[in-house]
Amino acid sequence: MYAQFIKELIDLPDVLIQKVRKEEERWIFELSLPEQCPLCPVCLKRTIKMTGKKKQWMHGYAQRIGIFWVELPVERRRCCTCGMTFSTSYPGISPRSAATDAFQQWVAQSCIGTSIQAVARMLKLPYTTVERWFYTHAPSFLSNDIQPKAVCVDEFAFRKGHDYGVAVMDAETGEVYAVKAGKNEEAIGRVLAPVSGSVQYVVSDLAPAMKKAIQGGCPEAKHVVDYFHVIQLFTEALDRCRQSFGKGNKKHGHVRYVCRLLTQCPEKLTEEERQTVREWQKESDSLQAVYQSLQHFRYVSKSQSERQAKRRLNAWVHRYLFCPCSAVRAIAKSLVKRTDEIISCILSPYSNGKMEGTNNKIKLMKRRGYGYRNIQRFALRVRLETANILS
Repeated sequence: MYAQFIKELIDLPDVLIQKVRKEEERWIFELSLPEQCPLCPVCLKRTIKMTGKKKQWMHGYAQRIGIFWVELPVERRRCCTCGMTFSTSYPGISPRSAATDAFQQWVAQSCIGTSIQAVARMLKLPYTTVERWFYTHAPSFLSNDIQPKAVCVDEFAFRKGHDYGVAVMDAETGEVYAVKAGKNEEAIGRVLAPVSGSVQYVVSDLAPAMKKAIQGGCPEAKHVVDYFHVIQLFTEALDRCRQSFGKGNKKHGHVRYVCRLLTQCPEKLTEEERQTVREWQKESDSLQAVYQSLQHFRYVSKSQSERQAKRRLNAWVHRYLFCPCSAVRAIAKSLVKRTDEIISCILSPYSNGKMEGTNNKIKLMKRRGYGYRNIQRFALRVRLETANILS
């Protein structure tokens, strides 16, 4: 009965338990395999043993004795036919790892519901080792059946002009599915690949690469342009008008005050502030044109039906497509090419608001010197927390 218990505890195929010994505080199970002659992995011919040594791996944990180890012989062999040399290996045991795959998975499972640091202290292992094992095996705890209804995809700059990334996130739950380097059509296609089978809505900005990648990777999904990015076209034009108009000077407080009055909805301003905005419009025709086009578009965005949205949007385009102000004309030309996406933007409840907060966290990690491996770990942790796997 004792031997049967030990055999089930070891749980390795085709191994024989020779004996158990203790070295200092380490319990070691000496294992061996039946006599056999491994074949050459290249030509499948007979091999001969060159050298042999024994190696130890962490394999399990018991409450009273702590971590116990297994010891197996590792041979260096040579093929008699082709001269190929190789080292023997065992299933579930990496020759370059300090622990078996089963032990690593058990450690990763132990981190659920507690902290990685607590598990590392309990096992008396380095924190970085436990963390690496956790993020290696944690994806197996998640469901492979990723079927989101709507996703947000957005690009972000770690360093503008140098280092970019793109991420995809569930629009309803906030679960981050992937983070990839780059911002071109190929990178966007790679990040959308895991969700392309079930997604019905894809929310993105107005970038042409986004549109092409979505049409290529998710042809049956409806492309929704994020409302924030549409309004951003107007706010950036207003800021350029403010700079050329000279309002706000260079003091931070004054600039923020002017930007708030120009970009805020008139209903949220006081009567005195609205009067100030009217005076500014009288002083600059371009500022007046951009400001009025923004308020008109906000009226369009309040449409309740698709028919009403089309009618109001067509009226907006007809009015501003040939506006004397070049900034308004440029915005109108950008929107007239994306009529279907703009209507979806008006009627859809999805936005990139959650994505913007996630991107800011990723940017902060990159700014602090974290590489893409740690950023992938951050995305994985968000998925685990969203799936209620982590406490």
